[in-house]
Amino acid sequence: MDLQSVSVNGYKCFYKNKTAEVKAETSYSAQQKAAEIFKAKRAYEVTVVLCEKNGEQVIHKPTF
Repeated sequence: MDLQSVSVNGYKCFYKNKTAEVKAETSYSAQQKAAEIFKAKRAYEVTVVLCEKNGEQVIHKPTF
């Protein structure tokens, strides 16, 4: 992977009625950073949602 092509995305993270906004390269690294912020014992309990990609807002649409 070329270091020039790595982009930082914005993620919103949720854990036990708490939220945090994190900038990271991948959703996994965002989850790890958020787990540190929330002081979560298990990082897999932190939910991560992509909010910003390449500087543009990401809109999620429900599919029913």
